Amino acid sequence: MLKFAAACCLTAMICILTPVDGEGLTVSPDGRHLLNEQGQPVFLNGATPWHIVARLTREESIQYLDARRELGFNALLFSILVNDDFRTGSFDNAYGDPPFDAPNDFSQPNEAYFQHLDWFLDQANQRGFYILLEPAYIGYDCNGEGFCQAMKSNGVAVMRDYGRWLGNRYGQLENLIWVNGGDADAANHGAMDVVDAVAEGILETSPNQLHSAHARRFSSAAVAYDRPWLDLNNTYSSCNNTPAGLRDDWNRTPVRPNFYIEGYYEGENNASGVCLRSQAYWSLLGGAFGHFFGNRPMWDFWDGWQQALQSSGSWSMRYLDDLIRSRDWKSLIPDWDHEVLVSGYSALDARYAAAARTFNGNTVMIYTPDQRDLTVDMTRVSGDKASAWWFDPSNGTTSF
Repeated sequence: MLKFAAACCLTAMICILTPVDGEGLTVSPDGRHLLNEQGQPVFLNGATPWHIVARLTREESIQYLDARRELGFNALLFSILVNDDFRTGSFDNAYGDPPFDAPNDFSQPNEAYFQHLDWFLDQANQRGFYILLEPAYIGYDCNGEGFCQAMKSNGVAVMRDYGRWLGNRYGQLENLIWVNGGDADAANHGAMDVVDAVAEGILETSPNQLHSAHARRFSSAAVAYDRPWLDLNNTYSSCNNTPAGLRDDWNRTPVRPNFYIEGYYEGENNASGVCLRSQAYWSLLGGAFGHFFGNRPMWDFWDGWQQALQSSGSWSMRYLDDLIRSRDWKSLIPDWDHEVLVSGYSALDARYAAAARTFNGNTVMIYTPDQRDLTVDMTRVSGDKASAWWFDPSNGTTSF
């Protein structure tokens, strides 16, 4: 029986994969993994500085990037454009540069604003971050929070030209994934044509970069944006619904690599530490190639965001990174049919205990949010003997 909320690992040996030559990010032949520039599977331990391009100075941006990298984050999800003026009353960046020479005119990108984005992308690249970038965030329910109405007003031709312009400017970045849409299902708001136009414009001038999409909560990219340009699926959920969402996305056809784009954030929705950790470990063991952690002060950079860089949730992601680096996570297959963890897994809700097994049976990993009895079918573990150890995801300690 587990002594604390833990990730458990039964291990006989570790497999090492040999790098191969490659260029840019690609999808694995089986459709399950994101492959890095060397053709190796990569797990994205991501953060969500949504408004960093507009909110922070260069000095503050470096502070953020260095602190995130120190805690094991290797991916960033953010938007080029910020249109929620509830806090600042301005869409400009920290230097007073607007994104467009005329308000909301996508045909007139402001060079100064995009030079700051150029600088930030270069700094992130120097530190080894993968970038998931929203080119034109349509906004929750396609309302005034985002650019949905502005995009519709600009029209398909202008939005396609904007996409072409972005592809020309950023098509050489091998660490970049485009995330279209933005916290809404575009088809529900008559905006799919302009979202398509941006994606198609990027593909015209940058055909080798991968694309995903950002749907509404409790939806998936593959459901809301099953478009020809969609390469990567993702799950958008909450503490209670994440296991079911990940299972559904694992079972979708056609098969696409899946990642966890958003759940509940630290400092919002009364999300507990267990909730934040569970979303991450369910993702790791549920077949996702990445998970993105969010924090209330840092997605819009309210007062106190610097202190939040060292939050308990942030440190939990450091421990997640340590665990991933110690295991053969690339070979894990989710145990959605409960062939490995045969009892104690609970329902697909906030108490779900997730398990995954490497294809050769050398490693079994189990995560449970709370203390309970767990039964493992040891015939699923290779070899005559197995070593068991307990990992506490709240502090990174292990015991045998």
